[in-house]
Amino acid sequence: MRKNDWAAKQVAERFQAANERGRRAASSEPRAKRARYNVASSALHLDLTNGAAISIPTRLISGLPAATTRQLNKVEILPGGDGLHWEALDFTISVPALVAGLFGPGTWMAELGRRGGARSSAAKAAAARRNGLRGGRPPSRP
Repeated sequence: MRKNDWAAKQVAERFQAANERGRRAASSEPRAKRARYNVASSALHLDLTNGAAISIPTRLISGLPAATTRQLNKVEILPGGDGLHWEALDFTISVPALVAGLFGPGTWMAELGRRGGARSSAAKAAAARRNGLRGGRPPSRP
């Protein structure tokens, strides 16, 4: 087998394998069918190819909190629906990563903790007063 034949065969095999990985990913990962920014809710609305629809506040998407409405309105869906791009911001984000980050345990738990920490109740106020009488919050342990 000549060297050029071997190289062409390798390229063809790798191309076929990459196409198969792409087909599997397209059928199992969330892909965007439609994306739009809603000014009233300050959220990015995504319609996914699996029929799901999600709305994500732009303040939760790294790279978007400081963007203007005009910039946010110009969201583009990358071919295959696996990414979103804002040309004016020079910002691209993976749709599967965005969805995983949104519903992944770290982000979800952080948001629950933030919301819980912002709540006040008589029991929480009483516990804070008791901790204050004992010198405040105990030191964290390594």
